[in-house]
Amino acid sequence: MRIRNKILLAMSVPISLLILQIVAVNHFVRELQNATTFIASAHKTIEADFGALDLVGKLRQEIRKLPSGAVADQGMSDSRRARQELWDGLDRAAGAVASATASQQIDPLQLQALRAALDLARQRYARSEDLAARAGGDINGLIESAIYADRALLALEGALTSTAVDLRRELQEAVDHERTIHDRPVIAGIAIGGSAVLFLLAFAWLYADRHLAGRLVALSRSMLAIAAGHLRTPLPDIHGSDEIAAMARALSVFRDTAVEIEDQNLRERQVVLDTIEYGVLILDPDLRVRMFNRAFRDLWSVPQAVLHPHVGIEDLLVVLRSTGLHGVPDEQWESYVERRLAEIRAADVPPREWYRPDGRVLQYEVVALPDGGRMLTYFDLTELKLVESELRAAKEQAEIASRAKSDFLASMSHELRTPLNAIIGITEMLKEDAEIDGSTELNEPLGRVLRAGKLLLQVINEVLDLAKIEAGKFDLLPEEIDVRLLLDDIVDTAKPLAEKHANQLRLQAQQDLGRAVLDPMRLRQVLLNLLANACKFTEKGEVTLFAGRAGQQLEFRVRDSGIGIDADQLPRLFQDFHQAGVAKHQKYGGTGLGLAISRRLVILMGGEIEATSEKGKGSEFTVRLPANTPTQAEAA
Repeated sequence: MRIRNKILLAMSVPISLLILQIVAVNHFVRELQNATTFIASAHKTIEADFGALDLVGKLRQEIRKLPSGAVADQGMSDSRRARQELWDGLDRAAGAVASATASQQIDPLQLQALRAALDLARQRYARSEDLAARAGGDINGLIESAIYADRALLALEGALTSTAVDLRRELQEAVDHERTIHDRPVIAGIAIGGSAVLFLLAFAWLYADRHLAGRLVALSRSMLAIAAGHLRTPLPDIHGSDEIAAMARALSVFRDTAVEIEDQNLRERQVVLDTIEYGVLILDPDLRVRMFNRAFRDLWSVPQAVLHPHVGIEDLLVVLRSTGLHGVPDEQWESYVERRLAEIRAADVPPREWYRPDGRVLQYEVVALPDGGRMLTYFDLTELKLVESELRAAKEQAEIASRAKSDFLASMSHELRTPLNAIIGITEMLKEDAEIDGSTELNEPLGRVLRAGKLLLQVINEVLDLAKIEAGKFDLLPEEIDVRLLLDDIVDTAKPLAEKHANQLRLQAQQDLGRAVLDPMRLRQVLLNLLANACKFTEKGEVTLFAGRAGQQLEFRVRDSGIGIDADQLPRLFQDFHQAGVAKHQKYGGTGLGLAISRRLVILMGGEIEATSEKGKGSEFTVRLPANTPTQAEAA
């Protein structure tokens, strides 16, 4: 039977009880209302009966006065009106008694006797009134008629008294009956309603809770477990004909299908994992082994009988303890395991190197998976570390050779510069003597020798600076300077270079450059080199030196409108001995060391240099320096 039909059948019982409760309570309430109504009517009827008895007594007194009043003939009309009012009140009271609801419960003959007595009393009273109204009438007849009228009123009084007695008896019976049934609606409601509630509670506990809710909870837990990845979780009873059993059967089919698909996926993933060269261990959210590859098993030499799905990571660590590959003393093993488990759960440890006792070097990393599991990776870096060690040794040898080269260049540059200075000095003296003696034919060859000597001296100075910087023997001499005065001096020095190619040289400097602690000679060397290059590669154009300051940061920009630099040449612009193309080298000359030395000097002063250019539109070099140069500079 379907669950809905069972529930409807079970609910029909309390509904029937509720209907019975309503009918029973309604019946007792109506009965109680009838009793209450009769009691109220009986009280009013008895009061009307007592009022009628009182009126009968007053009429009897008036009847007794009728003969004497007729003889005296005083106030007959007023007395007659008063007696008529008494009779009208008696008619109303007797009518109320006879027509009251409570009077319907007494003997009908008693009511008929009451009406007959009332009619007889009225007739005899009317006859007496007629006799009394006749002036000079028969007084004996009037007395006789008054006696008969009084007797009729007495009979009426007896009938009213008998009626009152019957009404009192019925009233007492009604009160007793009302007291008897007063609590019956409440008792009936509580009894029948309680039975319905008890049935509902029993139904809710025995069927809804134990049979329906219990099975639904078990089914829900199984569904949640399957959704969480526990496909082999037990299912509730699938036998039965109701909807829950049908849902359990459907879930069973779904689980079996999912298990089959998962097994197929695991087989496919295992094939992929086995192709990975580094060790991979995948754990589920409970830190139990889900998957691993051949590289992990070979890397840790774990027996195949031990390493299998669903084994806990803590148990796996215990097995690996016997191999000694962790290199942990016995007294530290427990704390080591706790630390490893905490790292795996947190999954916030960056990749780190693991040096095993057998000489292998592994890169170990824990990665959190979306489902709450963990993936542990082990890269074997042993070969890479050997290569790295060899490369480090080769680098050290190269650095030693580079320093030896730099020392050699520094020494040779010094040895070359000394005789070259002598050659330049003697040539300048000979040129001056030739001008004094008027030997003009010597000016051209001597000038050529002088220019070649100065160019060679510049090259030697650049090589010497480069060698000192690479050898770490270059010292800065910072001092407090006025930045604007230094820039004015640099621009004045560079003006002949600009005029040589018909260029306009401008300085655009911020007003509040202030003072700074810099090496003025090296800053001059950098800016003059940039201005010289700009003037050399610009003809009939503009070369501008911009200078600004933002707090403790100075910025210098040299912009020209020259030929520009190819985009592919910009990344190599600051390399040693690099020039932007062979054609430029042949036309403009240079050694290719100026920008390289400028970059190293800027870095030594704690700054940075960069270049931007657009072919055919010019170039811009930007130098940023701190306003306080470090007193100790490292080799750039």
